[in-house]
Amino acid sequence: LAGDKLFIAGPPDVIPKDDPLAAFEGRLGADIWSFSALTGEKLSDIQHLQSPPVYDGLIAAQGCLYISTADGSVYCFEK
Repeated sequence: LAGDKLFIAGPPDVIPKDDPLAAFEGRLGADIWSFSALTGEKLSDIQHLQSPPVYDGLIAAQGCLYISTADGSVYCFEK
């Protein structure tokens, strides 16, 4: 939760028939979504990061959203 926005990151909600554990095991990367904390309205999404986020690897600071991923990358997103 950052101000009036809620940010969520994780593997995509898909189950490929040929590899049903792909998302769970991190082979499909990750998506990030933002929602209004007041209304629940979806505000934006960023799809297809190369790797899923690490546990507790998402932080908002100084108008930026930072995410640390399992492959060792750190991403910074601005408005």
